Amino acid sequence: MTTADLPMLLPPAMVEDPSPLNVSTFAKPEYAKLTFTYGKVKSGGNWPVHCKWFKVRIPTGRQASALTSEPTLIRYELTWPANKRKWDVTRNTTDPNQVVFTCSPPPDEPAAFDGTWSVQLELWGIEVNGGVGPVDIIWEESTSATGVGGPFQERTGKGGVSKRDDSFYLHSFRPASVAIGRNTKATLLWEGTPHAEYTMYYRKPDGTQGSSTAKDGTWTSPENLVDDTSFTLEAKMKNEVRYLTTYIKVNNPDIAVTSVTAASDSVFNGHVTQAAGKVLRVGEIRGPYNATAPNERPLSIAGGALTISNSSTEFSNAVIAKAIRSPENGVLTIENMPNAANVAKKVKTTFADGVLSVTGNGTYSGAISTITIAASEINGRGAGVLGLNGTVTVTGALGVTGNVTAGGNRVLRAGDTLRFLNVQNRYLSHDADYGRDHENVMASRTLYTTSSWKALHVSSATSLAETPESDQELPEPLRADQVNAKPEV
Repeated sequence: MTTADLPMLLPPAMVEDPSPLNVSTFAKPEYAKLTFTYGKVKSGGNWPVHCKWFKVRIPTGRQASALTSEPTLIRYELTWPANKRKWDVTRNTTDPNQVVFTCSPPPDEPAAFDGTWSVQLELWGIEVNGGVGPVDIIWEESTSATGVGGPFQERTGKGGVSKRDDSFYLHSFRPASVAIGRNTKATLLWEGTPHAEYTMYYRKPDGTQGSSTAKDGTWTSPENLVDDTSFTLEAKMKNEVRYLTTYIKVNNPDIAVTSVTAASDSVFNGHVTQAAGKVLRVGEIRGPYNATAPNERPLSIAGGALTISNSSTEFSNAVIAKAIRSPENGVLTIENMPNAANVAKKVKTTFADGVLSVTGNGTYSGAISTITIAASEINGRGAGVLGLNGTVTVTGALGVTGNVTAGGNRVLRAGDTLRFLNVQNRYLSHDADYGRDHENVMASRTLYTTSSWKALHVSSATSLAETPESDQELPEPLRADQVNAKPEV
């Protein structure tokens, strides 16, 4: 008789190999081995336990609850101690839902197990089906705890094995969203072998590589991302390693680069900060763009001084500056750059060591209220003619090495006394020369002539009337020794 509620007296010890079992795939069948050791372990009653037979039932089919769909391929062997009576093992495959292995001693000779010996049933070459899940292995026995004369009772028990998909697969690695906002986390998804070991590698916000474990086909970055980032998923199983890579775009990212080349216009909606000691190289800097004319607004530089260290800097439009300064103890130069056809129009102004130097042919227009010139020489333009328009006041001695010509009815006036010296450093006067310090001249009120000195159309500040130029006496021509005479300095 069978008593399902009674525990087995001699439950077998079952070992599965491999553990857990791996399911078969179309490309690769997987095989299992089961070993049952019977008679070593007792769960109830006293030794000895007499046994007429024990059975092992293995479910068959393609379903996950079955172990194999090929029961006829199972190989089996029963072993026992050499000093014991021979045992027999048979296989029954008549039931399509199970295969039954029955192990028994000679008929009418129950085996007496006393805990010192056992029999062992090995089943191998079991082609595991493709269904993942647990499988119950059923075993039965006909035993007696009261002696060889019985009564014998049929008792039932079970053991379990687990089947898993040991095929190594990894695919469909993708981000939950291909673009995320700045300073948010990324979520990645994939399909892969559940029992593989997964590691995610990614680019951290500081530019270094980060990594963290991943599982269950989903992973969220441990840090908020501020830049476009690539991700590499590593899957390991046994001695095999596989990789997949994907990429996520971060909107409005932080960017750190060594060099940037922009093929078209670039717009910066925030501040642009350059590290100290670094150089910004540009071909041209313009003011902000304006959609309506004029299309460019003025360029404003605020917050400190603008330092231009290059030896040549060009501004195509007007430059309005509160102050233009050279570097400390340096030279400030302002220079126009005419083309080759107008080289004569080049003017260069240099400020150095407290001295203003102007070279070139420059024309200065506009009113200058006061100007002080400390110069050893002032030259005129072109043929050397220096033109001074308006009133010129000389407060010190004025030495003229060439001729002084006053055109038309021009007057030379003195504030108090106007005196003239001839080439012998003697004063010219109207009066008699009693002290021999003066040289008498023949003259009208406005014309002084001697054989060695001439002045055309001059008068003192007290002149009341001028003799018309047409009525003045013509001067005498200069002698050769008077032409090159050295004047007083």
